[in-house]
Amino acid sequence: MPVSEPRAASLLDEVQAAVLRRDYGALAGLSRALEAELDHPSAMLNAAGLAVIARKAERNAATLVAVQRGIKAALRRMTEIKSVASGLVTYDRSGRKAASTVATGLTARF
Repeated sequence: MPVSEPRAASLLDEVQAAVLRRDYGALAGLSRALEAELDHPSAMLNAAGLAVIARKAERNAATLVAVQRGIKAALRRMTEIKSVASGLVTYDRSGRKAASTVATGLTARF
């Protein structure tokens, strides 16, 4: 007889799927359901079940770290684009800022 996965493992799969399809709105409800399941498991958990939950939690953590890195990289890139679009900042010999609007083409793209 095949052993079914613990409900928490299934919820972790749902969290992973929501993250991968960028359905961040679903995460709040899934998080509450997962927390409730972990606080009061719907079935007795054995060592194998706990190992499955731990493995899936580690997988989800790695996925979320990758998503966070991607978001940070996108934000950095947007900051760079805004900086270039606002114009080149140069300094004269006495150290005063002298603004130049070299990058007007980028502004039109966005």
